[in-house]
Amino acid sequence: MPAKAGLSKPPFYQLTRWFRYSLRLTQPPYFGEEVNLKFHISSFLSFLFISILFFSCGTTSQIIKEPAEEVPLEETPQENFTKPKHDKDTITLLFAGDIMAHSVNYYITTYEKIWRDVREVITDADLAFANIEAPLDRTKAASSYPNFNMTQKYVQAAVDAGFDVFSLCNNHTNDQYKNGILETIKTTQAITQYTKESFGNDIYFSGTKETADSKLPALTYNYFEANGWKILFLPITELLNRPDASDYINFIKPDSDSRKAFIKYAKELRQANPCDLFIISIHTSEPEYTRNITEKQNQYYMDLLEAGADVVWANHAHIIKDRKIVVNTKTGRDKLIMYANGNTISGQRTKPELTSKNPASERDNTGDGLFYIVTMHREKDGSMKIKKCEPYFITTYINTANEYVIKPLNQDFVDYLYDVPRTNWAKYIERRIKINKEATKDLIEWQ
Repeated sequence: MPAKAGLSKPPFYQLTRWFRYSLRLTQPPYFGEEVNLKFHISSFLSFLFISILFFSCGTTSQIIKEPAEEVPLEETPQENFTKPKHDKDTITLLFAGDIMAHSVNYYITTYEKIWRDVREVITDADLAFANIEAPLDRTKAASSYPNFNMTQKYVQAAVDAGFDVFSLCNNHTNDQYKNGILETIKTTQAITQYTKESFGNDIYFSGTKETADSKLPALTYNYFEANGWKILFLPITELLNRPDASDYINFIKPDSDSRKAFIKYAKELRQANPCDLFIISIHTSEPEYTRNITEKQNQYYMDLLEAGADVVWANHAHIIKDRKIVVNTKTGRDKLIMYANGNTISGQRTKPELTSKNPASERDNTGDGLFYIVTMHREKDGSMKIKKCEPYFITTYINTANEYVIKPLNQDFVDYLYDVPRTNWAKYIERRIKINKEATKDLIEWQ
């Protein structure tokens, strides 16, 4: 929440703010969060002595802790970026998972820092997709579980990191009721306009509606062009935590009749909107925190591919699941199912089992996510081939400043942690790499 006009910051706020800033001055060259505490404590004590003299006439009963939303906009690095230019017959897509904001995610010096070590990977893709797991109601304060409300700056940071396309429909979409949905639409329109005017980049949000209509034709979707490819993007949710204002959301009940009706709708939508790629995002009704994939759910996704979808991108599990490439030798058109890409950023893993020999608990699994990087190519005969699929594992890391940031889940990060040193974290990340590689896999189905 921005500070109220006419109210000055208490002296100890200024003091703690200086200390937080000083902790960022000396950083190791690679991942850069671990600090020389001895040096900074010494500096802080020196400054404290001076500050006591300076602020002796001003007092406060407590040290005020404020979220990053309080940081003036000009202090948040804003820099332009351009997407790579590929051959017009080639397009690279990056699919992330759930972008969440628990209370711990807000206490960071700048939201840009969350994405700093993975930004290059995101911007390298022609299009990057993510799910926003919360309303964006600027008329209310930010809030965490169970009734989420996300700030505009938090989402803007994801956009600045390179994401282009967002689903807004999931089980938390109506956490702030009907007004929260309508305010979410206004907020995302503001983000879209700001990004276009400032950087020239097109950003797309869909999954919510401005008017109530339970009929299938009222579903919102994006239809646009990127790198010479016509893209149709349709997000839905099969799950809502409460029934409020469900007609304002792309909500499809997970029963047999509703799914059949949606399959028919998806087929007709593609016919009405000729495209190179039709991508459907599904926030599923499947249980959370399990890697199990039911045959019923798999068949539903396969039916959607048969109806015309090229990609089914599912989420809700908050952990990583398998991926499947469907190769159809008759049509020559490769298709893809992602059963869940886990959390891209969250505060669900607040106490990682750093010393466990097998840190595979429900909470530990929620701390990892997947960027699935897919390269597609249009052949001269009109077929579409998936040339490359790269799983890029990521993890939510809690640095020495107690900030939650995204790091690549790879050996370079492990080596950095040993060098710092944060030995327990290094061993933990090693185990997490092994767990995710063994527990999730790429499947191929030939037809």
